[in-house]
This record gives sequence, C-alpha cells and structure tokens, in this order.
Amino acid sequence: MNTNNIDFNNIDKDILREMQKLVLARLKASSDDLTISIGSTEYTKEEMLKSVEEINDLGKEIIEVQIEYLRDMATGAIYQEA
Repeated sequence: MNTNNIDFNNIDKDILREMQKLVLARLKASSDDLTISIGSTEYTKEEMLKSVEEINDLGKEIIEVQIEYLRDMATGAIYQEA
C-alpha cells in the first residue's frame, strides 16, 4: 500500500470535491450489498456514501483507498506480480 496519504487539511478544495465526486460515483455504481469491515465494525454501502459525502474520518479513509487504487491501476502497479 502506498504511504502517500492525502493531506485533507491542505488539499485544494476543488480537487477534493472532484475526488469526492469520483468516489461517490464508484460507490453508487457498486452492488447494494457492498460492505467493508474495519476492525470489528462493518459498514454498509449507505454508511460509506454518507461518510464520503460528509468527508468524516471514515469518508477520508475510503477516499484515500479509492484514489490509491485508481492511481495503481493507471500506472499498472496493480497488475504487477508480487
């Protein structure tokens, strides 16, 4: 996993809004039974959508993971053998 976390305190508001819109679109397009587990807590698709809309702590984590995934896909890193 990449260690280049997004600095949500210093990111350009327009860039953050575009990332948020992209992640929301990806989540909305996913299966309605999508869930993620963090520790012992499981989050539903609706909870993830709300968190990304609010850009709370969970929303920030989801945005970071989604953007990192898209970067890795774009650079081909996701397709490299381990």
